[in-house]
Amino acid sequence: MSHALLPAETDGRLAAARHAFSAPERIPATPQELAALAPGALPALVHEGQKLARWTLGQGPRVLLVHGWNGRATQWLPWLPALQAAGFSVTLFDLPGHGESSGHEASVEHAARAVQALSAEIGELHALVGHSMGSAAVLAALSRGVRVQRSVHLAGPSSLTPVVYGMAAAHGLEGDDRRAFAGWAERFIGQPLARLDLAQLRDGLRHPGLVLHDPQDRVVPYATSEALRATWPQARLQPTPGLGHRRLLADPDVIRQAVDFLRGD
Repeated sequence: MSHALLPAETDGRLAAARHAFSAPERIPATPQELAALAPGALPALVHEGQKLARWTLGQGPRVLLVHGWNGRATQWLPWLPALQAAGFSVTLFDLPGHGESSGHEASVEHAARAVQALSAEIGELHALVGHSMGSAAVLAALSRGVRVQRSVHLAGPSSLTPVVYGMAAAHGLEGDDRRAFAGWAERFIGQPLARLDLAQLRDGLRHPGLVLHDPQDRVVPYATSEALRATWPQARLQPTPGLGHRRLLADPDVIRQAVDFLRGD
Protein backbone atom coordinates (compact mmCIF):
# COMPACT_ATOMS: atom_id res chain seq x y z
CA MET A 1 0.00 0.00 0.00
CA SER A 2 1.43 3.36 -1.04
CA HIS A 3 1.89 5.79 1.84
CA ALA A 4 0.35 8.53 -0.34
CA LEU A 5 -2.87 6.52 -0.62
CA LEU A 6 -3.30 5.79 3.07
CA PRO A 7 -6.56 7.05 4.58
CA ALA A 8 -5.99 10.04 6.83
CA GLU A 9 -6.94 8.11 9.98
CA THR A 10 -4.55 5.25 9.21
CA ASP A 11 -1.82 7.69 8.20
CA GLY A 12 -2.29 9.49 11.51
CA ARG A 13 -1.98 6.26 13.47
CA LEU A 14 1.20 5.33 11.60
CA ALA A 15 2.66 8.76 12.28
CA ALA A 16 1.79 8.47 15.97
CA ALA A 17 3.41 5.03 16.19
CA ARG A 18 6.55 6.27 14.45
CA HIS A 19 6.76 9.21 16.84
CA ALA A 20 6.27 6.98 19.89
CA PHE A 21 9.04 4.66 18.70
CA SER A 22 11.63 7.28 17.78
CA ALA A 23 11.06 10.54 19.67
CA PRO A 24 11.63 10.40 23.44
CA GLU A 25 10.18 12.96 25.81
CA ARG A 26 12.99 14.94 27.39
CA ILE A 27 12.33 14.99 31.14
CA PRO A 28 14.16 17.88 32.84
CA ALA A 29 16.26 17.31 35.95
CA THR A 30 15.81 19.48 38.99
CA PRO A 31 18.63 21.84 39.98
CA GLN A 32 19.15 19.69 43.07
CA GLU A 33 19.59 16.56 40.96
CA LEU A 34 22.12 18.20 38.67
CA ALA A 35 23.98 19.60 41.68
CA ALA A 36 24.27 16.08 43.10
CA LEU A 37 25.98 14.90 39.91
CA ALA A 38 28.09 18.04 39.38
CA PRO A 39 31.20 16.74 41.24
CA GLY A 40 31.46 13.92 38.71
CA ALA A 41 30.83 15.94 35.53
CA LEU A 42 33.01 15.02 32.55
CA PRO A 43 33.30 16.56 29.08
CA ALA A 44 30.51 15.31 26.84
CA LEU A 45 31.38 12.29 24.72
CA VAL A 46 30.92 13.07 21.03
CA HIS A 47 29.12 10.11 19.50
CA GLU A 48 27.57 9.90 16.02
CA GLY A 49 27.43 13.68 15.81
CA GLN A 50 25.72 14.04 19.19
CA LYS A 51 27.05 14.98 22.62
CA LEU A 52 26.41 12.52 25.42
CA ALA A 53 26.35 14.06 28.88
CA ARG A 54 28.20 11.87 31.40
CA TRP A 55 29.40 11.76 34.98
CA THR A 56 31.74 9.52 36.98
CA LEU A 57 31.86 9.36 40.76
CA GLY A 58 33.76 7.17 43.22
CA GLN A 59 36.84 4.98 43.01
CA GLY A 60 37.21 1.32 42.19
CA PRO A 61 35.94 -1.14 39.56
CA ARG A 62 33.67 0.67 37.11
CA VAL A 63 29.92 0.19 36.89
CA LEU A 64 28.05 1.80 33.98
CA LEU A 65 24.36 2.62 34.57
CA VAL A 66 21.96 2.85 31.60
CA HIS A 67 18.54 4.48 32.01
CA GLY A 68 15.43 3.70 30.00
CA TRP A 69 13.11 5.40 27.53
CA ASN A 70 12.13 8.91 28.62
CA GLY A 71 14.58 8.53 31.51
CA ARG A 72 17.78 10.27 32.47
CA ALA A 73 20.95 9.67 34.48
CA THR A 74 19.57 11.36 37.58
CA GLN A 75 17.16 8.45 38.06
CA TRP A 76 20.17 6.51 39.36
CA LEU A 77 20.96 8.96 42.16
CA PRO A 78 19.50 6.60 44.84
CA TRP A 79 22.07 3.98 43.77
CA LEU A 80 25.18 6.11 44.16
CA PRO A 81 25.72 5.93 47.94
CA ALA A 82 25.42 2.14 48.04
CA LEU A 83 27.61 1.58 44.97
CA GLN A 84 30.33 3.93 46.20
CA ALA A 85 30.21 2.45 49.71
CA ALA A 86 30.70 -0.99 48.13
CA GLY A 87 33.93 0.24 46.50
CA PHE A 88 32.75 0.92 42.95
CA SER A 89 33.23 3.89 40.68
CA VAL A 90 30.04 4.72 38.82
CA THR A 91 29.53 6.21 35.37
CA LEU A 92 26.11 7.61 34.48
CA PHE A 93 25.09 9.19 31.19
CA ASP A 94 22.08 10.48 29.30
CA LEU A 95 21.16 8.52 26.20
CA PRO A 96 20.82 10.33 22.84
CA GLY A 97 17.76 12.57 22.86
CA HIS A 98 17.44 12.31 26.64
CA GLY A 99 18.35 14.48 29.60
CA GLU A 100 21.35 16.76 29.01
CA SER A 101 22.49 14.92 25.87
CA SER A 102 21.84 16.35 22.42
CA GLY A 103 19.65 14.92 19.69
CA HIS A 104 15.95 14.35 19.19
CA GLU A 105 15.75 10.71 18.07
CA ALA A 106 16.48 7.48 19.89
CA SER A 107 15.73 3.77 19.98
CA VAL A 108 17.13 0.68 21.64
CA GLU A 109 19.60 0.49 18.74
CA HIS A 110 20.76 4.08 19.29
CA ALA A 111 21.08 3.28 22.99
CA ALA A 112 23.09 0.11 22.33
CA ARG A 113 25.57 1.98 20.16
CA ALA A 114 25.91 4.64 22.86
CA VAL A 115 26.64 1.94 25.45
CA GLN A 116 29.27 0.49 23.12
CA ALA A 117 30.88 3.91 22.68
CA LEU A 118 30.95 4.64 26.41
CA SER A 119 32.31 1.18 27.16
CA ALA A 120 35.09 1.59 24.60
CA GLU A 121 36.00 5.00 26.02
CA ILE A 122 36.01 3.69 29.62
CA GLY A 123 38.01 0.57 28.92
CA GLU A 124 37.67 -2.16 31.54
CA LEU A 125 34.15 -2.44 32.96
CA HIS A 126 33.18 -4.46 35.99
CA ALA A 127 29.44 -4.33 35.34
CA LEU A 128 26.54 -2.88 33.40
CA VAL A 129 23.16 -2.09 34.96
CA GLY A 130 20.18 -1.24 32.75
CA HIS A 131 16.55 -0.30 33.34
CA SER A 132 13.79 -0.94 30.81
CA MET A 133 15.04 0.02 27.32
CA GLY A 134 18.46 0.50 28.93
CA SER A 135 18.47 -3.20 29.83
CA ALA A 136 17.69 -4.12 26.22
CA ALA A 137 20.52 -1.83 25.08
CA VAL A 138 22.87 -3.57 27.49
CA LEU A 139 21.88 -6.97 26.07
CA ALA A 140 22.62 -5.73 22.55
CA ALA A 141 25.97 -4.21 23.55
CA LEU A 142 27.00 -7.43 25.28
CA SER A 143 26.17 -9.41 22.13
CA ARG A 144 28.50 -7.10 20.16
CA GLY A 145 31.57 -7.72 22.27
CA VAL A 146 31.26 -5.51 25.35
CA ARG A 147 32.63 -7.57 28.22
CA VAL A 148 31.74 -7.34 31.91
CA GLN A 149 32.05 -9.48 35.01
CA ARG A 150 28.36 -9.09 35.89
CA SER A 151 25.22 -7.30 34.74
CA VAL A 152 21.89 -6.35 36.30
CA HIS A 153 18.66 -5.97 34.32
CA LEU A 154 15.64 -4.12 35.69
CA ALA A 155 12.25 -4.65 34.02
CA GLY A 156 13.62 -4.72 30.49
CA PRO A 157 12.34 -6.22 27.23
CA SER A 158 14.52 -9.02 25.93
CA SER A 159 13.40 -8.95 22.27
CA LEU A 160 12.55 -6.01 20.01
CA THR A 161 10.10 -7.67 17.62
CA PRO A 162 7.26 -8.09 20.15
CA VAL A 163 7.85 -4.50 21.34
CA VAL A 164 7.37 -3.17 17.81
CA TYR A 165 4.28 -5.25 17.10
CA GLY A 166 2.87 -4.41 20.52
CA MET A 167 3.35 -0.72 19.80
CA ALA A 168 1.60 -1.17 16.45
CA ALA A 169 -1.35 -2.83 18.16
CA ALA A 170 -1.50 -0.09 20.78
CA HIS A 171 -1.89 2.45 17.97
CA GLY A 172 -4.62 0.46 16.23
CA LEU A 173 -2.48 -0.81 13.37
CA GLU A 174 -3.28 -4.18 11.84
CA GLY A 175 -2.36 -6.22 8.80
CA ASP A 176 -0.54 -4.24 6.11
CA ASP A 177 -0.36 -1.16 8.33
CA ARG A 178 1.33 -3.13 11.10
CA ARG A 179 3.82 -4.58 8.63
CA ALA A 180 4.44 -1.11 7.20
CA PHE A 181 5.25 0.19 10.66
CA ALA A 182 7.60 -2.73 11.35
CA GLY A 183 9.36 -2.10 8.04
CA TRP A 184 9.73 1.58 8.90
CA ALA A 185 11.17 0.63 12.33
CA GLU A 186 13.76 -1.59 10.66
CA ARG A 187 14.80 1.23 8.36
CA PHE A 188 14.98 3.63 11.30
CA ILE A 189 17.32 1.39 13.32
CA GLY A 190 19.22 0.26 10.22
CA GLN A 191 18.83 -3.48 10.64
CA PRO A 192 16.24 -6.27 10.92
CA LEU A 193 14.25 -6.34 14.15
CA ALA A 194 15.31 -9.96 14.66
CA ARG A 195 18.90 -8.90 15.25
CA LEU A 196 17.70 -7.36 18.50
CA ASP A 197 15.74 -10.43 19.56
CA LEU A 198 16.90 -12.74 22.32
CA ALA A 199 17.81 -15.59 19.96
CA GLN A 200 20.53 -13.39 18.45
CA LEU A 201 21.58 -11.70 21.70
CA ARG A 202 22.29 -14.83 23.71
CA ASP A 203 25.98 -15.04 22.74
CA GLY A 204 26.69 -12.05 24.99
CA LEU A 205 25.31 -13.80 28.07
CA ARG A 206 28.47 -15.48 29.31
CA HIS A 207 28.68 -13.99 32.80
CA PRO A 208 26.51 -14.02 35.94
CA GLY A 209 23.37 -11.89 35.68
CA LEU A 210 20.63 -10.66 37.98
CA VAL A 211 17.17 -9.89 36.56
CA LEU A 212 14.64 -7.98 38.68
CA HIS A 213 11.05 -7.44 37.54
CA ASP A 214 7.58 -6.97 38.99
CA PRO A 215 5.32 -9.83 37.78
CA GLN A 216 2.49 -7.26 37.47
CA ASP A 217 4.52 -4.73 35.45
CA ARG A 218 2.08 -2.99 33.08
CA VAL A 219 4.76 -1.49 30.82
CA VAL A 220 7.08 -4.42 30.07
CA PRO A 221 5.61 -7.91 30.57
CA TYR A 222 7.26 -10.12 33.17
CA ALA A 223 7.36 -12.90 30.55
CA THR A 224 10.23 -11.05 28.84
CA SER A 225 12.40 -11.54 31.92
CA GLU A 226 11.29 -15.16 32.22
CA ALA A 227 12.44 -15.69 28.64
CA LEU A 228 15.75 -14.01 29.40
CA ARG A 229 16.30 -16.20 32.44
CA ALA A 230 15.43 -19.35 30.47
CA THR A 231 18.05 -18.44 27.87
CA TRP A 232 20.76 -17.40 30.33
CA PRO A 233 22.14 -20.26 32.46
CA GLN A 234 24.09 -17.96 34.80
CA ALA A 235 21.23 -15.54 35.50
CA ARG A 236 18.91 -15.37 38.48
CA LEU A 237 15.40 -13.89 38.15
CA GLN A 238 14.15 -12.10 41.26
CA PRO A 239 10.49 -10.94 41.31
CA THR A 240 9.87 -7.47 42.77
CA PRO A 241 6.11 -7.55 43.47
CA GLY A 242 4.30 -4.28 44.00
CA LEU A 243 7.05 -2.06 42.60
CA GLY A 244 5.71 -1.62 39.07
CA HIS A 245 7.93 -0.57 36.19
CA ARG A 246 9.66 2.47 37.69
CA ARG A 247 9.39 2.37 41.47
CA LEU A 248 11.92 -0.45 41.63
CA LEU A 249 14.57 2.06 40.51
CA ALA A 250 14.48 3.78 43.90
CA ASP A 251 13.57 0.80 46.08
CA PRO A 252 16.17 0.25 48.84
CA ASP A 253 15.83 -3.54 48.76
CA VAL A 254 16.28 -3.68 44.97
CA ILE A 255 19.38 -1.50 45.28
CA ARG A 256 20.74 -3.68 48.09
CA GLN A 257 20.20 -6.88 46.12
CA ALA A 258 21.84 -5.43 43.03
CA VAL A 259 24.86 -4.05 44.87
CA ASP A 260 25.35 -7.29 46.81
CA PHE A 261 25.24 -9.17 43.51
CA LEU A 262 27.73 -6.82 41.84
CA ARG A 263 30.04 -7.26 44.82
CA GLY A 264 29.79 -11.03 44.51
CA ASP A 265 27.96 -11.62 47.80
